[in-house]
Amino acid sequence: MNRPYEGFMLPKQDNLPLARRMAVEGLLKSDPAERATRGRGRFERGADGKSRIGVRYLGREVWLSLPTGSMEIPEGGGPLSLREEILILHYLGKASGIPATGNWISFAEIPGGTFYHPVFLQRSKGPLVKFFGEDPKKLLTLAAEEVGGDPWDMGDTGVRIDAFPRVSLGLVLWKGDEEFPPEGNILFDSSITGYLPVEDIVILAETVVWKLIKKSQASSLKSQVS
Repeated sequence: MNRPYEGFMLPKQDNLPLARRMAVEGLLKSDPAERATRGRGRFERGADGKSRIGVRYLGREVWLSLPTGSMEIPEGGGPLSLREEILILHYLGKASGIPATGNWISFAEIPGGTFYHPVFLQRSKGPLVKFFGEDPKKLLTLAAEEVGGDPWDMGDTGVRIDAFPRVSLGLVLWKGDEEFPPEGNILFDSSITGYLPVEDIVILAETVVWKLIKKSQASSLKSQVS
């Protein structure tokens, strides 16, 4: 069921358990050790056919146990959502090993991105500009704290985020003035299609943006209470 959130619709939760199960099965049918290497993760083989893969996700180490598919974050922090677990599984399952190109592209330039572009604008770019366009410096602080982001020399304010070891995205904001409102964009290294399908790229961008929005709102609420 869709849930309204500050004028935007968050995605439905239908069929996520099935999608997760299929992603685990798909990874098991491949060579998990090779996929871990291609995705710059760590593969550890245990006894009785068990193994695990460690991979960085938004600044935190996540361990995936196989064949069960369970995940844990030793460093602590909030739990992963089902969508995030599916993203991690898809990243490992599709990892091609191709290096970053250094060619940053918009979502519309990603093959197949045109079809999903309206959804991307509504769920990712629109909220980014709405919540941070008037206070871009807050984006820098929150991105560093919440998703391991680093300042990026792009636009008036830019943040580069390594979502996975081989998948980076950049959040960019331009200040408004008397004539034009604030503007923004989300950019991706063109190698991203070697690691995530276009549907997951939408979800990744949305996940990052809404993590920052929720952190901002929680901080504001805490300040009001104090």
